[in-house]
Amino acid sequence: MSDNKVASSHEAPTPQPTYAPAAMALGIMMLLWGVTTMWIMSAAGLGVMAWALWMWIGDIRLDWKKENCGE
Repeated sequence: MSDNKVASSHEAPTPQPTYAPAAMALGIMMLLWGVTTMWIMSAAGLGVMAWALWMWIGDIRLDWKKENCGE
């Protein structure tokens, strides 16, 4: 019985849902579409990719901070 309590207390927390992966995919598609159509679409795609990467890394950083601080 005590083994179950110990095992459940050390389980990895589930990450919060985020739109960053979908935004990253959108940015990649805009970048590639812009290569074949207009350079401004590629620039917008690069901007969306940078924003999505920034948000995604920020979410991961906050999750790690919560995990290490014990919150």
